[in-house]
Amino acid sequence: MLKKIDGKIYIDLVNHGIKNIEKHRSVLNDLNVFPVPDGDTGTNMLMTLRHGYEATEQGAHLSLPDAARQFSASAVFGARGNSGVIVSQFFKGVAEAFQDATEADPFLLAEALRAGCRGAYAAVADPVEGTMLTVLKDASAAVTQALPLDSVEEVVSVFLGAARVSLRNTPELLPVLKKANVVDSGGSGIVYFFEGVEKYLRGEEIDLDREESVTVGVTAPALDLSLFHKDTAFLFGYCIEGLLQLRMSGTEFSHAAFKEGLSALGESLVTSLEGDKLKLHVHSKAPGGIFNYCQGFGEFLTVHIENMTVQNTLQEKLERERQKFLYTDTPGSAEFAVVAVATSSVMQKKFFDMGADVVIASDIAPSSKDFMDAFHHTGAKQILVFPNSPNSILSSMQAGSLYKGARVTVLNSRSISECYAALSVMDFDGSMDDAVAQANDTIANIRQVTLYRAANDVRYGTRAIAKNDFFALRDKSILAVDRSLERVALQTVEQLQAEAEAAVITLFYGRNVPSEYAEHLAESIAEADGFVEVATVSTMDTVYDITMTFE
Repeated sequence: MLKKIDGKIYIDLVNHGIKNIEKHRSVLNDLNVFPVPDGDTGTNMLMTLRHGYEATEQGAHLSLPDAARQFSASAVFGARGNSGVIVSQFFKGVAEAFQDATEADPFLLAEALRAGCRGAYAAVADPVEGTMLTVLKDASAAVTQALPLDSVEEVVSVFLGAARVSLRNTPELLPVLKKANVVDSGGSGIVYFFEGVEKYLRGEEIDLDREESVTVGVTAPALDLSLFHKDTAFLFGYCIEGLLQLRMSGTEFSHAAFKEGLSALGESLVTSLEGDKLKLHVHSKAPGGIFNYCQGFGEFLTVHIENMTVQNTLQEKLERERQKFLYTDTPGSAEFAVVAVATSSVMQKKFFDMGADVVIASDIAPSSKDFMDAFHHTGAKQILVFPNSPNSILSSMQAGSLYKGARVTVLNSRSISECYAALSVMDFDGSMDDAVAQANDTIANIRQVTLYRAANDVRYGTRAIAKNDFFALRDKSILAVDRSLERVALQTVEQLQAEAEAAVITLFYGRNVPSEYAEHLAESIAEADGFVEVATVSTMDTVYDITMTFE
């Protein structure tokens, strides 16, 4: 039984927790299935915690306070989405509890869990019960009530038992979970993390090659074969690494002569001789010659070869994809700067043309560091932020609190359509306070409805939605369901115009909707209601097909 943990054990515990989240990432993502599979809780938690672990993975020598502090600080800066921000703040609280300790016994662990829970709640302006916050609260309270405990294993066991009970109860606290017949995904992430911790304490490894439910894991991008063709110039050759078992003893083998012969066949040569085994690294455009030469001295125990032209091409593609910031050439020249998030390069360019100073293009929730980098790019002393997704609000607010170079105001913009409307009427030459008031007024007066195609059969309240049905969702209410997207759109317009007549309806349509169909839909709406102006905006969004705004 483990009586205390130090820095090395803490890092190992965290690593096993992260591995178990990686193993169940898709399970966590799929918990947000109502009825559109756009959840990313597992991905956000995994990327956040990985960012933290990368700061400590080489730190076996770190003290417990240093290990916990470095992990939490890196997780905070790498936090993605609501779940990522909350879990990063949980670990920040844990680190603060460890700051004066060289080791942690069960009593200190219990205090650290309570401190982590307090930090998680503090990260959310309006905490909602039935979420991961509730799971953390119930589990940490159970550990405190169970004290005294004799070992780390007992602490984790009590925490996990209470967390599982709390997780099962989340649908009773949060109606949207009960309607969709799922438990909270963030709370599930907490359970999976501590199940990974428990596996470490039991001496069990986590096999990432064999999935229990579905194939998961954040991996390197698959080889894009379309990048290569018969005329591709393969300029860089191959990188070859291997461990060679020599057939001769060290006295018979001349390391210097071997290197001289191999250097004539390749470049960037590095070799290391240990007894009768030789480790080598070499670049060559003719790898066959390298293998033939080496086999004159022995056989490869291990060998790894990479086409460096492929590596270079993929890296260039990755770097292009990482150009997520589009920003002005004249930073700091205005009274205030605007930072906005876009889900595609199309909307990135559109927001930039509408006056935003920095636009972050990302199909996943930007991290706090992404926002802070964007703030730095503005060069402004006052910054107005459009997060444009419920999942980006917390990370942008956290970035605003961490950033010391400017006064940062985060708007409650939850969609690109709200941002589009606000930027359309914004006075960029006025004061930031006036711009904030104007944007808030615009957002408050927009009515927004999203049209979906259901991915699965689902019952929501009293409404049954069949797979491939189209339906209109406003806030948490289903307005219309039909096999025809056009009929759903027209029924929606009829309902909302009866409620309060809008002067302008804008259709924001994604990548899966042809522009011709979007224009046809706009014409149908205009014909059905002759007093409204209908506009279309292409977003190239991969998640939301059509969003309608009424102004």
